[in-house]
Amino acid sequence: MTRSLTTGVARAALGVLACATLAAGLPAAVPLLAGPALAQGSPAQDATVALDEVVIPLGPVTLKAPKLELRGTGLSRDEVRAILDPAGPAPWRTRLDRLSAREIVIPVLRVEQPAGGRVQVAVYHDVVARDVSAGRIGTLEAGGATLTVEGPGPDAAGAYGRLSAREIDLPGLARLFTEAGGPDAAPIRLYGGITAEDIALTGPDGTAFRIARIDARDLTGRPTTIPWGETARALSEAGAKGDAKPAAPERARMAGLAADLLDGIGLGGLEISGITLAAPGGPGARPMPVQASLARLTYAPETGTGLVKAEGLAVDAPAGRVALKGLSLSGLSLKPMLEGLRRAAAGPLDPAEMRRYAPSLGMIALQDLDVDLPAQAAKDSPPAGDPMAASGPVRFAVRKANLAMSEPRDGVPTASRLAVDGFTCAVPPGTTAPVLSDLAGLGYTALDLSGQADIRWDEAAREVTVRDVTLTGKDMGTARITGTIGGIGKEVFDPEPMVSSLALLGATAKSLGLTLENGGLFQRFVDQQAKAQSLKPEELQREYGTAAMLGIPAVLGGSPSAKALGQAVSRFVVKPGRLSVSAAAKDPAGLGLMDFSTAPSPGKIFDRLTVDATAE
Repeated sequence: MTRSLTTGVARAALGVLACATLAAGLPAAVPLLAGPALAQGSPAQDATVALDEVVIPLGPVTLKAPKLELRGTGLSRDEVRAILDPAGPAPWRTRLDRLSAREIVIPVLRVEQPAGGRVQVAVYHDVVARDVSAGRIGTLEAGGATLTVEGPGPDAAGAYGRLSAREIDLPGLARLFTEAGGPDAAPIRLYGGITAEDIALTGPDGTAFRIARIDARDLTGRPTTIPWGETARALSEAGAKGDAKPAAPERARMAGLAADLLDGIGLGGLEISGITLAAPGGPGARPMPVQASLARLTYAPETGTGLVKAEGLAVDAPAGRVALKGLSLSGLSLKPMLEGLRRAAAGPLDPAEMRRYAPSLGMIALQDLDVDLPAQAAKDSPPAGDPMAASGPVRFAVRKANLAMSEPRDGVPTASRLAVDGFTCAVPPGTTAPVLSDLAGLGYTALDLSGQADIRWDEAAREVTVRDVTLTGKDMGTARITGTIGGIGKEVFDPEPMVSSLALLGATAKSLGLTLENGGLFQRFVDQQAKAQSLKPEELQREYGTAAMLGIPAVLGGSPSAKALGQAVSRFVVKPGRLSVSAAAKDPAGLGLMDFSTAPSPGKIFDRLTVDATAE
């Protein structure tokens, strides 16, 4: 997506802000370049004050209106002049508290913003602010807008439909843009709501981006250490430099400004609907056409975090098709990222510590994912031996999945739970893909898997507890693993790979539990092997059972525990049902890597375990 498209949504909100600002005559500490011509007459509640050729620079943005009218106002000529006087002694928010009118009408509003040596221009029409009282606007509307980019370079254009806002606090905006604050300053409610409709943007390469509607509510802002106007101007100028890399002190300063500004913005809710993207493809970075759509994207604040939901995602390209009914990100917080920006402002960041400043996330959940990838053309085949290379078309789906993460340590969650309900894919006859070819040989035409994994690290005990790792296959069976791994200290989470790798060498196995439930996979395997050996399945099962009863104790040293394990496996093979095996190290510290690598035989390791096995 081009830069002009990616900034389109932000410009929609800026347009509403610009309309509100100019409707109120807020110059944000800048002059009216062409002096306002005020209608003569004595003050009255139904008086009209007209201004011609109004020009207001607002940070990096310049607002221009050929004509502006205040209708139904009780302000006199001198009072209006005092409110709009950029050299007035009173703060802007104090003067705007006096602004009142039934309507403020702007037939045409031009908004100019420099961008990389060019100028982005938005022309709004039929702008009307109603019920303006003490600097507060009841409703603000614009009939629409057109977007262009002026200056040498590729063309880009766009348009907005109707824009509206309600409950706008102009004195509050004035305070944010012109007055300094700080982390302890109280937030100001700027808008009750903003709506933009029918947004259409076209990039220079022909890429078309559209949004049917944007709704935002309860926008708040906190006065920052440097006023918003100065911050916006500095960030805009830095962005306009393009690929020019600023010096380290300047990068640090920009990081601090960005952190302060982002931390000062609050949003009560956001909904974007009807998003579409059509990229024609061609020479360059995007050689193939792409069609994408998203039915709905929402954001809602939670206690200290936020919830983001996406619904109805579809991507269609020659490389494949992806469809997703729903995706949600809960417990989303930008606080670590903001802390990282502040640290960058204080001094260079160690790259190894960057993960500590990634946004935190509590849970990812998806519903009805469908992926369809066509067979790779022979001319595009990857090198032989590439494990990611597909031998043919790949299609899979996931009914539901969610990943919950908590208790982060240096940006890495130390407790997580993954649940997948219905990972499905076809098993084509004659496929050569790994695993699928084996399943096809067993007579499977489809794969349907579900499972979960629940793992947690205990810092005090220096242990990782595998509470539950379960995998279930339809017409296959279920495998469940539990266990405890010791010797896992905080060094394992060190951002330096060498330190974390060495720390893992001290890990020890304390306990392990395995449960197998036959659901058809084992029987299919026996039937396949019996047919290949010209035996009846029952005969082959008895052979396998005898081999397990005699072979397992022989390998593991012939102890009573080894014999009990061999008998349990034998019973399961002869009559598949449920097999449960649990093993715990006799040494409370567990068995380490050196114990396994130096043991003269498997039996010596087995003797250091307490093993129970049952078959049902």
